Amino acid sequence: MVEPRTIDRAGVMREWQENRPRLLKSGARQASSPAFVRMFLWTALPITAQALMASSRTVFDVFMTSSLGPEEVAVVGYGSRIVFILILLVLGICNGAGVVVAQFYGGGSKDRAKYAVGTTVLLSFAVSLVGLALIVLLAGPLAAWSSDDPAIQHLTLSYLLPASFMVLPFSVGFAIAVGLRSVGRPSLATWASMIGLTSNVVLNYSLIFGNFGAPALGVTGAAYASALSFAIEAVIVGICAVWFYDRDLFSPRRLAQYLSADTVRKTLRIGLPIAFGSVVWAIGIFAYSIVSAMAGTVPLAVMALVTPVESMAIAVLIGLSSTTNVIVGQALGRADFRRATIDAIALVLWTVIASLAMSLLLLALKPALMMVYGGAGIEVLTVADDVFAVLAAVFIFRSLNVTMVVGVLRAGGDTTSPIVMDLASQWLVAIPLSYVCAIILGLPFPWVFLAFNSEEMARQVMALIRLRQFRWLIQIKPDG
Repeated sequence: MVEPRTIDRAGVMREWQENRPRLLKSGARQASSPAFVRMFLWTALPITAQALMASSRTVFDVFMTSSLGPEEVAVVGYGSRIVFILILLVLGICNGAGVVVAQFYGGGSKDRAKYAVGTTVLLSFAVSLVGLALIVLLAGPLAAWSSDDPAIQHLTLSYLLPASFMVLPFSVGFAIAVGLRSVGRPSLATWASMIGLTSNVVLNYSLIFGNFGAPALGVTGAAYASALSFAIEAVIVGICAVWFYDRDLFSPRRLAQYLSADTVRKTLRIGLPIAFGSVVWAIGIFAYSIVSAMAGTVPLAVMALVTPVESMAIAVLIGLSSTTNVIVGQALGRADFRRATIDAIALVLWTVIASLAMSLLLLALKPALMMVYGGAGIEVLTVADDVFAVLAAVFIFRSLNVTMVVGVLRAGGDTTSPIVMDLASQWLVAIPLSYVCAIILGLPFPWVFLAFNSEEMARQVMALIRLRQFRWLIQIKPDG
C-alpha cells in the first residue's frame, strides 16, 4: 500500500508536470499492492455482482419474450429504454449522495454519513415520484413514437405503464445500497439483489406464460414481474440495512437530521447535476432507439437483443466505477490528494484489464448468445451477430470513460464537465452521425451501431483533458 502523504492540489499538479513517471509508477505499484487489491476486491465484487444481477433482469425479460415474436422483443427493448431514463434520474441523485456519504465517512464524520444515507432515501423516492408522473402523463406520445403500427403502439403502452412503476421500489433499494457501499458495507445489498433476481425469474415465468396458476399476460406480465421483484429487493435490503448497519435508519426521530439543510444542500448540489446529465445522456440513448425504429423493425429488435448483454457488460464497469468513487472519495474526504490521484491511476489500470477481458469473453460467448435468442428469427440474429462484434471492439473506450468520468471526476464533486462531455459527444457527434449513416446513407446496421458508439471516442478525449487539470481534487466537509 502506498504510504499516506498529504499534499494539496497544487502539489499534485506540480508533481504531475515535473515528475509524471514517478506518479504513474506509484499508481502501477498501488494497482499490484496486495493490501490495495484486497480493498479493491472487497468493494468491487459485491457491487459488480449486484449490478450484474440488476442487468440480468432485462436479459431474462428479453429472453422470455423472444419466444413471443420480434414485435414483443422490440416493444420490451423500446419500453425498457424509456424506463431506463427514470432509473438514471434516480441513479444521478443516489450517486451524487454517495459522493457525500463516502467523503463524510472518509473524513471521520460517521454519524453524519448515516444521516446522509437517510437523506438519500428521501430525495431518491421524491425524484422517482416526479419521474413516474411524467411518464404516465406522456405515455401516449411515447408509445406513438415506437412504430407507425397501431397494434405495436398499443403493445408498447401495455408494457410501458406497469413497467414505469418499478422505479418507486428501485429508488428506495438503490439509495440504501449506495449508502451501504459508500461506508464499506457493499455485500449487504448483494444478498438482496440475489433474492430480487430469483423472484424476477419466477414471476416472469409465471406472468408471461401463465404458469403456476397465474394469467398469461405476455409483455405486460414482464413489466409486472420487474416491478414486483424490485419491491421484494427493496424490502430485503431495507431489513439488512437496519439489522446490520443502522437500527435507526427508518426512525421518525431521524427526520430532522435527514432534512438537515447542510446535507440536503450538498447532496443536491452534486446529485442534481449528475441526475440532469444522466437524463440528457439517456435521452440521447433514446434518440438511438428512434433512429433504429426509423431504420426498421429488425434494427429495433437487434437493439433489444444487444442492450441487455451490453448492460451486463457495463455492470462490471459500474462495479469498477463505483469502487473508484468510494476509494477515491474516501481519500479526498481525508484531504489526501496525492493518495487519491495514485488510487485513481491504479483503478484506471484495473479498468483496462477488466475491459479487455470482457471484450474477449463477449466474443467467446457470441455463438451461445445466438442460440439463446434463437426465437427472434434468422434475419434479426444475422445482424445481431455483427453488432456483438462491434460492441466487443468499442468496449474499452466505454469502460475507460465510465471509470474516469463516473468514478474519478464525480468522486470530487466535479459534476459540470461530465454534462458538457455528454452533450457534446452525443448531440454534436454521435446522433448526427448515426442519422446520416442510417437514414441518409442507408448503411447496414452494424455501421450505424458503430456510429452510436462514436460518442465514447469523443468523450474519452474530453475526459483525459479534464482529468489532467486535477479540478476534481476537492474535499467535501460537513458543516459544524
